[in-house]
Amino acid sequence: MKQKNVILAFLLLFISFLSFAQNQNEADIISLKKLVENSFQDILTDFKSEKIGDYYTEDFILIENGEIWNNDSVRNYLATARLRTPKPTRENEFDFFNIEIKDDIAWVSYYNTATFTTENSPPRIVNWMETIIAVRTEEGWRIKLLHNSSGKK
Repeated sequence: MKQKNVILAFLLLFISFLSFAQNQNEADIISLKKLVENSFQDILTDFKSEKIGDYYTEDFILIENGEIWNNDSVRNYLATARLRTPKPTRENEFDFFNIEIKDDIAWVSYYNTATFTTENSPPRIVNWMETIIAVRTEEGWRIKLLHNSSGKK
């Protein structure tokens, strides 16, 4: 009887551990998706350079169209983008197709469709296929690398 209780207790502990790990993984997946969505909204749509540290690591790099950008490059782009007239609006749509998490590193791949609208012009739709590498910090997940290429679903 005592042996059955020990086995039962061990089984319950093991099931609890599996449940916790699965819930943690699901929470990380939600956090990573929000990291991507919110970073695009705050930084590349609303041009809020003060939010860069909320989403990117200090050594962040963006690889796009044969160029390598860092946080300073992004800040310079945002300063110029804020001055454009007429100011285009941007709507982002994400279709996540792969999320892998290994300890404190994650890589997330997705399709990004942006619709740009400018006064008196038809909407322009741009498609990218992108991957981020994110790292878990004390403040939460941060993007260390963003790589994109033109791509269609």
